[in-house]
Parts: sequence; C-alpha cells; structure tokens
Amino acid sequence: MIIKKKGINVSFYLADPQAKTQSQVYVSVSLKSKSGSDRLRFPTGESFLTSYCHHRKRKGSKELLKKNTAFQLEYKSILDKMTEQLFEIAYTLEKANSKYSLTEIKNQFYLKSGRIEPEVHQLMGAFNSFMKDNKADWTTATLTKVSSTLTHLTEFEVQFGAIDLNNIDLELWDSIKNRYFVATKKFSNSTTNKYLSIFKQFLKYARKKGVTNKDIDFEDFGYLDEIEPFKIALKMPEVEALATLNLSEDLRLDKVRDLFMLEILTGQRFSDTAKLLDKNNISETSITIYQKKTNERVSIPLHPKLKTHLSYIFDKYPEGLPVISNQKFNEYLKEVCKIAGFNRKHSWATQIGKTIVNHSDFRYNLCTSHTGRRSFCTLALAAGINAETIMKVSGHKKYEQFRNYVKVDDADVNEAFENKFMI
Repeated sequence: MIIKKKGINVSFYLADPQAKTQSQVYVSVSLKSKSGSDRLRFPTGESFLTSYCHHRKRKGSKELLKKNTAFQLEYKSILDKMTEQLFEIAYTLEKANSKYSLTEIKNQFYLKSGRIEPEVHQLMGAFNSFMKDNKADWTTATLTKVSSTLTHLTEFEVQFGAIDLNNIDLELWDSIKNRYFVATKKFSNSTTNKYLSIFKQFLKYARKKGVTNKDIDFEDFGYLDEIEPFKIALKMPEVEALATLNLSEDLRLDKVRDLFMLEILTGQRFSDTAKLLDKNNISETSITIYQKKTNERVSIPLHPKLKTHLSYIFDKYPEGLPVISNQKFNEYLKEVCKIAGFNRKHSWATQIGKTIVNHSDFRYNLCTSHTGRRSFCTLALAAGINAETIMKVSGHKKYEQFRNYVKVDDADVNEAFENKFMI
C-alpha cells in the first residue's frame, strides 16, 4: 500500500546514543503545516545496538543507521515499517478530521501496531488492553469514542499529572471532569458525560482484571447535569416544499436535496445512502441493507413516495449520484433549506459545568444530514405508525434511543392544544 506522505515529518533517534550496548529508539513526529516547535517524541518499543547507529545525526541527514553493517537491513526494515504505520495513521486521521493532534497519532500507533511503550505509564498499557479485549464487540463509532477518550486522558496527564490507577478517588474523578473537560476543553455537559461514561467502563475493566486493587464505589462517581440537546425534525409542509423546490440552476444543491429526501423517506443515515441506491439491495417491496454504523439489518418498505423518489433518482442520475463528503453535504444543505424558506428562529440553552449558555439561530442553520433521520421517525410516529414498527426500519434497538429522534417543538405543542383543551 502506497501511503501519501504528507502532513507529518518522521525521524528516529537513540534515547541514549552513548550507551555501551543498546539504546531505546525514539520517534520524532511533527506536523508539516505547523511550526517546528509542534513536535512529539515518544519511544517506539524497539532497542538497537548503538554500535550500528550514528550517535548524532549528520547535518542535512535523517539517517539513524550506519551503512554496510550486520544489522542494517533488519533495523531498516523495522524503521520502514514504523514509518509506514505512522504515515497511514496520519493519512486516516486527516481524512476523518483535518484537525488531528500528534497525541492521537501516538495513541493510534501503539494501538494499531500492538506495541506497548517501554516506559509506559499504567494508564496507557491498561487502556490499550481494554480496547484490544473489547473492540470486537464495539461498532466503529464506539471505537472512535473510546480512542478519543484515551487521547483526552493522556492530555489530562500532560497538564495535571499522571493518573495512578491504584489511587483513583472522587477527587481525581472530579478533577478530570471539572478541571479538564469543563474548564480546559469547555465541552458541553453531554459531551463530557459521554467521555466519563467510557472512562468509568475502563475503570471497571481495570478492577476486574486486577490492574487496580483499589475498592472503588462507582456510584459516587457522578456526572454533570445535562440539558436535553436541541435538535429539529422537519414538518410535512417543509418536506413537501423541499420535494418541489426547483434547483435546476444549481446542480450542486439539487443533488444534496435529492440525497436529503432519500434520508427523510427511508430513515437511514447519510453513510448508508450508497447502499440504498444499490439495485442489488432493492426488491419489489423493500430495500434491505446492513447499516454501516451498527451492522444492523433493516428492511425499508417501498412505500409509494419512496418508489417515486427512487425512480426519479435513477432516471436523473443514470451513472449514479456523484460522491460528496458528509461535511460538504451539511454545508450545502443549509443553503438548500434557506432557499426553501426555513427561516423561523429557535432559541435554546446548553450547559458547560454550572454555566448556562444561551443560543439562537435560524432553522435552516440547524439542518444537518441527521435531520432527515429524525424527520422520518417524527413524521412516521405522528402518522400513527407504532414505535416498534418504525424502529424496525430505523434500526434502533432500544426505545430510549428512538425517543431521542422524535422531536416536538413549541409550534407542535401549540397546534396540539389549539381549540382542544377543555376544562
């Protein structure tokens, strides 16, 4: 596999070049787009004989190994493999999120390569075992959250000191919660609680495996108070306005509207739109797919509006819909919804620690790819379809999860009670 070598610089050096026999090999990684000071150095888990390495890098050269020595090919193979791993990790992170950190590269390096830092602190080694033992049961999304949790915990250690698993107490828990997530990162309480929940799962794993013998009462490890996240679902008149919107003069927005309508009519995620349009998955009565995020098998009924929309898409795009990223889709979708006239303004609040933060924005700016999935669930329930049936189509396993997708705003409440409330 050819790795596109951009984004990072990689070089290797000996931790103790003056050692009489062997020395640990460290790697130095820096971001090309950043200043030279933005650099992270960490041990690779390898040790080389110092007599086969340059004690100091020659000016203008990044070569660590001496040429024509007994171990040159073996050592070079090890360094080449690690370099390839690092470039691959950076390339993958860049594709997923252009604002990745060097700490994420280090964490992924240890996880993917199966290496353990020679002088690894207790947390890193135990957390890697936690991930290795459980990743087969996790979805890709969960694995990403768990990996991000490790990144945050190691960043906490850099700023506030090492996490000693044999000295976990309420004071440390509150420090991670309040000093790091709230005061430093300024995450919303709901985001903070997601990371804390994973950290608590890890602590239970560590105690079960005997990594820590500390008697921990996990009931004392509390979370932050949350305000329900504000999300919207489209109403039927808005869906109809989107369906009839003339965007023929802007094919970029026209394509986004067509994909968004597919989400609304099927209740599926943006990541599954390609599967929905694969004719191998379409029968006379339904579309059957395995959802990318959860691998859940769902069968979407080919109701009349969905049949009509699929025919429209296949006729309009005979060579298939052009690929678009989720990020660009969300950006263009806001333009579409603004043209459609979704101009009502909403106000809501979030909570960071004990601070209430008030927000307001236009409805069109609150539309994302996931709004289609929420709209499907909300409209189907309003139409009288029972929740269990809708969940079979949406792929929700638990009612609590499904309930979060049903969105009722103030206008819905006013309409429901208008001329109907009697004393």
